[in-house]
Amino acid sequence: MIEVNKKYRLKKINGWFEKDSEEFLVVGFYENELVACISPESEKYVFRKEFLIDPEKSNEIYSDIQIIRG
Repeated sequence: MIEVNKKYRLKKINGWFEKDSEEFLVVGFYENELVACISPESEKYVFRKEFLIDPEKSNEIYSDIQIIRG
């Protein structure tokens, strides 16, 4: 379960270089699917909730999104 005022890492995308040590602080939700986050550098982001690693499912570290390089 993703909660406000807790820090989470993003899921990885297979085949892409990721910076996986960065944690984002969740500051709010929008329509139950989007989360507003702040990075350690104080930058603001919005992610789909499914892209954050849920501590209850900590073995699910890869996103099922597929990026097509054009």
